[in-house]
Amino acid sequence: MRDSALVGGGYSRADGTFRIDGLRPGVYTVRVRAIGFAPLVKSGVAVTAAAPVMDLGKLPLTPVAAELSSVTVTAQQEAVALAPDRNSYTVKDMPAASGGSAVDVLRNVPAVEVDGDNKVSLRGNENVVVQINGRITPMRGEALGNFLAQLPANMVSKVEVVPNPSAKNDPEGMAGIVNIVLKENADLGLSGGATVGGGTTGQVNLSGNLGYQAGPLTLFANYGFMRDDRELSGFTSRQGLASGLLPFLESDATGAFSPKSHSLNASADYKLGARTTLSSTLIGSKRDLTRENDNAYRELDATRALTGRSLRTSMQTGDGLMVDYTLGFRRTAKRAGDGLSAEFRVNRSRDDDAVRLADQTLSTTAGAPAGAAAIETNATGALTHNWTLQTDFTRTLGSRTKLETGYKGTLRQLENAYDVAQWSDATASFVTDAGRSNAFDYDEQVHAAYAVLSQGIGKFDLQGGLRAEAVSTRFDLATTSTRYDNDYRSLYPSAIAAYNLDDRRQLKASYSKRVTRPDTRQLNPFGMREDALNVFQGNPALQPEYTHAFELGYQQSFGKGTVQVTPFARHTVNAVRFIRTIDDAGVSTTTFQNVATSDSYGADVNGSLRLGRLTGFGGVSAFKQVTDGSNLSTDVSNSALGWSARGNATVKLTRTLDAQGFLMYRAPMTTEQGRMSAMTMTNLALRQKLRGDAASVTLRVMDPFNTMKMGFVTDDGRFYQTSQRQFGARAGCS
Repeated sequence: MRDSALVGGGYSRADGTFRIDGLRPGVYTVRVRAIGFAPLVKSGVAVTAAAPVMDLGKLPLTPVAAELSSVTVTAQQEAVALAPDRNSYTVKDMPAASGGSAVDVLRNVPAVEVDGDNKVSLRGNENVVVQINGRITPMRGEALGNFLAQLPANMVSKVEVVPNPSAKNDPEGMAGIVNIVLKENADLGLSGGATVGGGTTGQVNLSGNLGYQAGPLTLFANYGFMRDDRELSGFTSRQGLASGLLPFLESDATGAFSPKSHSLNASADYKLGARTTLSSTLIGSKRDLTRENDNAYRELDATRALTGRSLRTSMQTGDGLMVDYTLGFRRTAKRAGDGLSAEFRVNRSRDDDAVRLADQTLSTTAGAPAGAAAIETNATGALTHNWTLQTDFTRTLGSRTKLETGYKGTLRQLENAYDVAQWSDATASFVTDAGRSNAFDYDEQVHAAYAVLSQGIGKFDLQGGLRAEAVSTRFDLATTSTRYDNDYRSLYPSAIAAYNLDDRRQLKASYSKRVTRPDTRQLNPFGMREDALNVFQGNPALQPEYTHAFELGYQQSFGKGTVQVTPFARHTVNAVRFIRTIDDAGVSTTTFQNVATSDSYGADVNGSLRLGRLTGFGGVSAFKQVTDGSNLSTDVSNSALGWSARGNATVKLTRTLDAQGFLMYRAPMTTEQGRMSAMTMTNLALRQKLRGDAASVTLRVMDPFNTMKMGFVTDDGRFYQTSQRQFGARAGCS
C-alpha cells in the first residue's frame, strides 16, 4: 500500500487470535491475508494504553484461487493518531519542519507552543514535562531549550502529547507530557539514509542513520549536525509613574546568536529468547553557542528631552555535553500484554557559559564614549548526574482485567559555580566580586511505587491508579554555608472512565494529581544580571506546586478523518509565578513566588482530515485562568482568557510533489503583572519525492511574512513598560 509503514506482523492462532509486539498507542490499519482468500483490510483500529487487547470482531474472508502463501498481518500508522490517552503526530509528514530543529517540530503540534526563548508550554502552561523516548529529559530550563533548538528535526520520528497521564507516569508537570520519539527503526538486513539541508541564515543541517537487523540482533544509529546564524531585534519603553523616578527610559536591542550541535542516538536490541529481550540506548549531544547583544539606552525627562545615553553590550560563549545511557531488560509472557521490564539509566550533563558585559556611558550630543566602560565577566559551570532504576510488571487477570505495578528510584546531583569579576583600572586586571559570586550543591532523591488496575465492563473501560512518592532534597549554598532541606511524601491518584458508543465514537473522563518541583535556577537566591538594569534572582523558600487535573473527552472517527473535543479543568495549589519589581534606580528584578491558587479551565478541539489530495490536522485551544495572589505583599491576582489555534495542511500537487502550509496564532493574554501580546507564525514548504519514497528534496520558508514577535507589557503601579523581540525570516532546503 502506498505511503504505508510496516510496524509489526505475526501469525494467527487456531482460534483466530494474533499478537503484535511493540505497538504504541495510536490508530492503525490491519491487513489480513490467508491462503486461498482475498486480502482483508480493516482501518481505524485504535490501540490505547488502557486497552491494548482489541476485539476486531468477525473478519469474513472471500475465497479466491491463489498460489500457496503464508498468513501475514501488516499495519499502517496514520500521520496523526488521536487516541483517548494521547495524540501522536508523525514528523515524516511535516515538510514545514524539515531542515529545522525539534523546536520547529513542536511548533507544528496542536496545543504545544514554543516561545522565542525555546520554552515549551502546553495549553498555555510552561509546567510541562518533556520526554525523549518516554524518559524525562535530565536537562531543565535554558539547557533544555538549547538542546531542543539544536536537535535536528530529521532525527525526530514523532511527537506524543499526553495531557493527563495516569499514575504509571511520573507526576511532574502540571500541564502533562510532551514525548519526543527519536528514530530507532531498522529494516531487515542493512539499511540507512541521509539528509542534507541549508538555510539563508547560514544554517547547515546534516543527519544520517544506519540500521542492521538479522536474527535476534537489531542495531540502529542516528547522527545529526546543526549550525545556524540568526539575528534578533527588539525594543523596550519604560515610563515612571511615581514621583522621583526616571520619567522615561527607552532602549533598542540588536543581536545575533550562532548555535552549533552534534547529536547521536544509538540503540541495540538482542533477543535472548522468544520472549526475552536485552536492549541498550545511548543518546549524546555536544552543544556550542555564541551570542552577542547590544542595548542602546536613552534616558528622557518628563518633556521627553534626552538627559542620558549609554550602550550595554554582552558577548556570550557556551558549550555543553550530555550523555545518557540506558540498559534495559524485557520478558513477555504467553498472554498478550503480560510481562516484566527493568531498566537502569545513567545521565551526565555539563554546561559552561561565559559572558562579558560592558556598560559604556555616551555623550548626549554626538554619542561618543564618555569615560571608561564598566566591564565585568560572568562564568557559570554546572555539572549534573542522574541515576535511575525502574521496574514495571503487567499481568492480565481476566479477559478485560489488567494490573500494572512498578517502582522507580531517581538520584539527581547538581554542582553549580557562578563567578563574577569586574575590571579594575588600578590593578589592570579582573577582580572577583565576592558579594555576587556563589556556588551551590543540590541533591534530590525520589522513590516511587505505583499500581494501576484496568477493567472492562460492557462498553465501559475503567482504570484506577495510585502512585506513592517519598522525596528528599538538599540545597547547599557553599558560599554562605546555608543549607535548605525539604523532605516530603505525596500520593498521586489517577482515574479514567471511557464509554465506547460504537467502533468509531468514545466518551472519556479522567483525573490525575500532578506536581511541579522547583529547579535550582528558581531556588538560587544569588542574582544573575543580563545587564546593569535587569537582574534575575531565585527564591530558596519556593514550594512545590500541586495540581488536580480533570478532563472530559469525546472522539469520533469518520471515513475522512477524526475529531476530538476535550474540555478540561485544573486546580493548582502553591502555583509558581514570575514576579517582576523595579526599584527607584530603575533596576528590574525578576524572581519567583508561590501564589495561593490558580484555576484554569477550557477546551481543546483537535482534528485530522483526509480528503483526496488534501490532508491536514489542526486544533484550537481556549482557556480561562484565574490566579489568587492575595497571599503576597503585592496582590497579583488575575483573571485572563487565552486561546491559540494552528493548522497544518498538505496538498499533493502531483504523485511526487507536496505543498504544505503551517499557521499558528496565539491571542493576546493578560498576565499577573501585565499583558502578553499576540503572536503569529507561518511556515511554507514544497517537497519533491524521488525514487518513490526513498529520497526527497524540501524547500522551506520560515516566517515569510516576518510576523513572529514576542511582546510584553509590565505594569506594577510604579512603572509601565512595553517590550518586544523579533526574529528574522529564513528559507531553507533539505
